[in-house]
Amino acid sequence: MITKSFQYWYSPAFRFLVLVLLLLGVFFRFVALAERPYWHDEVYTLLRASGHTIAEITTQVFNGQLIERSNLLQFQQITPEKTWIDMIRSLIAEEPHRVPLYCAIVRLWMQLFGNDVAVLRSLSALFSLLVFPALYWLCIELFAQPLIAWIAMMLMAVSPFHVYYAQEVREYAFWTVTILVMSAALLRAIRVQTKVAWSLYGMSIVVSLYTMLLSIPLVVSHALYSTKNRKALLWGFSLSIPWLLVVGLNLSQAQKMNAWMARSIPIQDLVSDWIVNLQFLFLTGNLTGRFNFVFASVIVLLVFLSIKSLIQHTPKTVWSFVLLLMVPLVFCIAVPDLVLGGLRSTNSRYFVPTYLGIQIAVAHWLATRIQSGSHQTYWKLMLLTILTAGVLSCSAQIFQNQINDDKTMAAIINQSKTAIVISNEVSYQGAGTIGDVLALSHLVRPETRFQLVIQPQIPIIPNQSDIYVYKPLSYLQQTLQQSYQLQPIYKQQLFRLLPK
Repeated sequence: MITKSFQYWYSPAFRFLVLVLLLLGVFFRFVALAERPYWHDEVYTLLRASGHTIAEITTQVFNGQLIERSNLLQFQQITPEKTWIDMIRSLIAEEPHRVPLYCAIVRLWMQLFGNDVAVLRSLSALFSLLVFPALYWLCIELFAQPLIAWIAMMLMAVSPFHVYYAQEVREYAFWTVTILVMSAALLRAIRVQTKVAWSLYGMSIVVSLYTMLLSIPLVVSHALYSTKNRKALLWGFSLSIPWLLVVGLNLSQAQKMNAWMARSIPIQDLVSDWIVNLQFLFLTGNLTGRFNFVFASVIVLLVFLSIKSLIQHTPKTVWSFVLLLMVPLVFCIAVPDLVLGGLRSTNSRYFVPTYLGIQIAVAHWLATRIQSGSHQTYWKLMLLTILTAGVLSCSAQIFQNQINDDKTMAAIINQSKTAIVISNEVSYQGAGTIGDVLALSHLVRPETRFQLVIQPQIPIIPNQSDIYVYKPLSYLQQTLQQSYQLQPIYKQQLFRLLPK
């Protein structure tokens, strides 16, 4: 039965608010897609989708010879020489832990529409729109209350975290959709108990596992949640075994590519990063000092009270499902960092399921408080405050995207029509600046040339002016300083090479 307070809130004014927030969510996801330059991880997506490898790049262009900007761009474009098989081989050889579905979709998108930065990012933005119906479906399956679903959608629409990853050429927006669909499909299959429903759930498992291997803990949590889903779960999981075998056979390469995650940081820094990442779900993470501490504390309290209320006021079948959405990746990523050391858990993008569970819990808490009838105005204002913070944060991101180190350095380099950029890489397998160099190639003039080497090689410096050294490793910087003057230009990342 719908209470009077619910009828009052679920009014034309509320529906107007939902419409405005959803439209803003769409706007934030598509505005200024080209303003933020490609970064390291995104060019790796282009590299894999086009079927190239790091080994090819380092062998062919990190040889000390002067090369054109176009030589770097060709490794990030679809060419007749590289097929779909090459795309798979590239992943297997160098990043077996990355499953191929998203790269395959990006490759198809590139073939259809080209590889302009705005075009490729629009793919992730489009995927992020599918989050709204998927989230609504999951909330209805969980609570059977539209108010909770609509509030969850509004929180999602203006979440700076979700908006940020909706504008990256990476798989996280698509992964978000697969998590929500897989979760909703399970609840529906349990409810209706039909072969079609269980088949849909099984297929959703396959899609999610071929999008991110981090879906595995969620599949395990589903097995713990319901014994009735074992058959669908098993056949869905079995279809992912071929790629799991690929990972197993190339485990050393996967570990090598992720070795940076094992670097230890102080526990206080680790916890601080967790709180900042949690804050980013509702509010920009660029606040500093006392304000940052206050807002972070309020958000942590908000999340705690929401989870507490969920457990107290919903059946076990509901709150346990939401907790099983939140907890698995915390145990798989955050706990090992605490016990063994590492910084895996400082990457907020790995905790998409956890954040989805938190948003659902917060939406439930606010909806139930608004429906309770007591202090209704207070709870409405709290919801509006959270939504306003999200709107302001997403608005700020539009302008923050225009402030970027590589854009600044490229603008300096572009002052010369005959610039040469010198840089270097750790080894023929990468692990250094290769992704940054590839990203920079999108920003500099077409006439810009590059001279790239592998440690410990030293380039033969051309006899001309306007030579820049970009993010040099210490050995290169020290060696060049023996014969030249390195004039710092920008944050110890860009130097001008001058005669002594």
